[in-house]
Amino acid sequence: MFEEYKSSLLDFYHVKRKSQRLTLNLDQPGREKLRKECVEVFLRKNTQKDKDFIRSIFDPRNQFDDQVRSIERFKLDKFRPLVSFMVEGRSTRDEGLVKLLAWLIDFPAYSEWRDLSEQELKLTFEEAAKKYKEDEIQEKENTNEVTSDEGELKNEEDLEEGSNDDQPKDEEVKEEDQSDDALEDEDNRESVYIPRFSPRYITIACIILLFVGTTSFVAWENSTSSVRMPNADEKCMYWDEDHYEPVKCNAQIANATIIPLDLKKLQRQRKINLSDTLTSYSLGKVWYKGFVKDHEFFTAAGPYPTDTTRVLKKLSPIILAKYISNNRYLQTRLIWLSYAIIFVVLCGFGASRLKKEVKQPVEKPQAEEEGPLNFIQPQTVNC
Repeated sequence: MFEEYKSSLLDFYHVKRKSQRLTLNLDQPGREKLRKECVEVFLRKNTQKDKDFIRSIFDPRNQFDDQVRSIERFKLDKFRPLVSFMVEGRSTRDEGLVKLLAWLIDFPAYSEWRDLSEQELKLTFEEAAKKYKEDEIQEKENTNEVTSDEGELKNEEDLEEGSNDDQPKDEEVKEEDQSDDALEDEDNRESVYIPRFSPRYITIACIILLFVGTTSFVAWENSTSSVRMPNADEKCMYWDEDHYEPVKCNAQIANATIIPLDLKKLQRQRKINLSDTLTSYSLGKVWYKGFVKDHEFFTAAGPYPTDTTRVLKKLSPIILAKYISNNRYLQTRLIWLSYAIIFVVLCGFGASRLKKEVKQPVEKPQAEEEGPLNFIQPQTVNC
């Protein structure tokens, strides 16, 4: 049954093509032209029934909030069977594309076509051909009127010599009228605002932004500042707050003990300023100052930098459990993460509010919209 529907649809398409009742996109079909035609027809019709139909063809998974975007994102290769069906008459198994062609050329839907009688179907084909004949007769009448008017003007040429030079030619008048109509149509076109970005893309962008920001922050927090290597004349070093700094042996630095240069200690010995970040994985890798009340932690063994008579001790589970708490560190990071999530969500909400303007074509009566066309000789259609 559906094969008969495809055959009838193809015959109807050729009837409208011969009568020049198709747009350029359909008269000379191509993949890009068909997608463009779908957008134009949808913007012209745009009823709820049309929206449901377009969604079933171009967005069956309901991934887009806007039907125009679903058509624009439709892959061009999927139109290839329909182009072959229209141009070469090749059969296609994709019933959706067949129904799409019927929708584009105003052919009855399959459910309606099954209920049509032979007489009603014949009238459908004759109606397409009748429009062509009526327009041809009207064109001939207009041509005869123009010829008669030209004869009268020639007879009165001697009496009204020079008057024709002051009047614009018919072609110029038509061009001006067409230009005025085009400008008027441009002004009367209704504006429709659709979302600029799809919710799916906004969600993916927010996740990527949050991931990149979090990763960058963690990498920055765990990175260590580079160590300045000593010059040729710098044979000593001193402790500068949280690391060793190379210096000349004869230099005088207040409140600093200058010791001989040790490259290994210069590169590895550092003070851990964020002791709350230490965990059980730090055992065996961290040393601490075990005297007085305030505990200080370092990245390498050796004497205490500010008091070389003292020796650093290796971090033990007892010291880790007694003097180090990760709760404050984790709470601070959770707060910063919450702020980051709120910021990204606000950015996503702002992006979802952005809209772009789409102009809808002005609906016109068919006779006015198509205007006079150069028709071919009418042919009898056997339905």
